[in-house]
Amino acid sequence: MKPAGASEALAWRTESKGLVPLPRGYVSLLEAAGDTTRAAQLAFAALHALAIAAGGLAGVWFGLTGSLDVAPLAFGALGAGLGWWLPMSYLEGRREQRRREIAADMPAMLDLLQLSLQGSMGLAAAWSSAATHLDSNDTALAQEMRRVDLEVSLGGNWSNALAAASARTGVQEFRALGQLLEQTERFGTEMARMVAVQCDSLRHAELQELEEKAHEASVKMLFPLTALLLPATLLLIIGPLLMMLFDALQQTSAD
Repeated sequence: MKPAGASEALAWRTESKGLVPLPRGYVSLLEAAGDTTRAAQLAFAALHALAIAAGGLAGVWFGLTGSLDVAPLAFGALGAGLGWWLPMSYLEGRREQRRREIAADMPAMLDLLQLSLQGSMGLAAAWSSAATHLDSNDTALAQEMRRVDLEVSLGGNWSNALAAASARTGVQEFRALGQLLEQTERFGTEMARMVAVQCDSLRHAELQELEEKAHEASVKMLFPLTALLLPATLLLIIGPLLMMLFDALQQTSAD
């Protein structure tokens, strides 16, 4: 008998690992950016191909109609390259934004997981409960938690499922959590306490990162402040002196 949710997980796995005519690295980038369904991946790939074709055609047209003595194919290659680069940059930005959102929500998720475990829930039930609570806010972390839950329901273990989530999203906290759960099951330690320790570690690391960013921001602000304030300060100091000097020279010339 299949576990609960196995049919849904099987459908998701069939869809995500079907005959998608896309390179695996490209699919991984799309998944990291949040496009996890085959339809969304194919739609973005079609728009990407259209952007490349449009850029290439625009470059060739500019090369044919322009006055520069350059082969139209060179402009076409430049336009096609620009059509490739712009969507890829957009995907990279979405992936980084999604990674930051997931990392920011991890401490709250661990708090929910700890409370569920302390309420005598099993790990699978506690994980599903935390995912359901986060899913009400439609967060990226909830989507990844559902995927991990589906992988485990198909017979996988928590360590491998969380390692896959870490590789997919770039959030190393997933891998650390998987190793923690594996050690907890192996040595029989209290899972809720270990999750609490992991949560405290994440909050401390987040606080340190914020402090580092604050220090970096203060250093970066020195350059624009110097560039903007120094001319105004020199004008305020030297301006009156120059006016007094000009007046004195005019009076001397008049005399």
